[in-house]
Amino acid sequence: MSDIENKIQEEAKKALEGGDVSVVIGWGAGSAPFKTTPVFIEKPEDADKLVWNPACVNNLAVYLPKLANDKKVGIVAKPCDIRSMIGLIQEKQIKRENLYIIGLGCAGVVDAFNLDSQDFHLQDVIGLDWTSDGLKVSTTNGDYTLSCSDCLRDMCLVCTKREPAIFDVKLGEAVQPSDIRESLIPELAEERKAYWSEQFSKCIRCYACRQVCPACYCKTCFADRVEPKWTAKKATAEEAWMFHATRMMHIAGRCIGCGECERICPVGIPVAELAREMAQAVKDTYGYEAGDPNQESPVLGQYKEEDFDPAHHGG
Repeated sequence: MSDIENKIQEEAKKALEGGDVSVVIGWGAGSAPFKTTPVFIEKPEDADKLVWNPACVNNLAVYLPKLANDKKVGIVAKPCDIRSMIGLIQEKQIKRENLYIIGLGCAGVVDAFNLDSQDFHLQDVIGLDWTSDGLKVSTTNGDYTLSCSDCLRDMCLVCTKREPAIFDVKLGEAVQPSDIRESLIPELAEERKAYWSEQFSKCIRCYACRQVCPACYCKTCFADRVEPKWTAKKATAEEAWMFHATRMMHIAGRCIGCGECERICPVGIPVAELAREMAQAVKDTYGYEAGDPNQESPVLGQYKEEDFDPAHHGG
């Protein structure tokens, strides 16, 4: 057990014993050492089920609109999870006073698909740990060290916000990336259109990207509406365009770039790349970044005289 993992368990146990929270949301051991799963700890004696390692990928903020609506909840959180919480607070989906945040400095988390392409078998992995040289993978046949570029999730390769923006207790230190990965999306308009047409043609409309997103909390999604009917359920490329393009507009200025939509996609559509591009457009146009604790409201909930007007009204 790592020192940070031990401290997480201590903080969770203390919060539950003191009656400060009714439940602590965190990560627990998964079905294999390179996997973890969300856990909901309600008893102090179960706090030792919490883990912290490079496989803690889930953004746990997705559970908060339901669990922290009318009671105080403890949550173990990476910096990207915390930026999601800030967005939910700004949009009045949760209250800051209903959260006890055990914030973690982050070094990025791994992509299991990247581990599967290395010189060892996934079924032989018995442990993952960060070291000063990269990721240490312990297997039944020996130890391996992987560079960050060979094992991190794509969104972690472009993330520089690795310190928790808000917290009640902070554990661990952030490790900034040595290099920032460039976007893989073509720049020319026609090439971009062809690229996304090919990607969206793979969509099976399972809505996993929507279900795993902390920003997608609408009780009735536009994709499920019968009247007005925005998009049909059939899995065609045209309907997939409508779904993904409309969803991107809905999360514009709200997506914090955790990449959960991309991780969960069963057909490998790089949805997070599109969201990342949208976030950059919002930043360039309005100087706004989602998950900023210094903002009182989301970008579409505020107005300034100097805001860019794409329709040039009055001019």
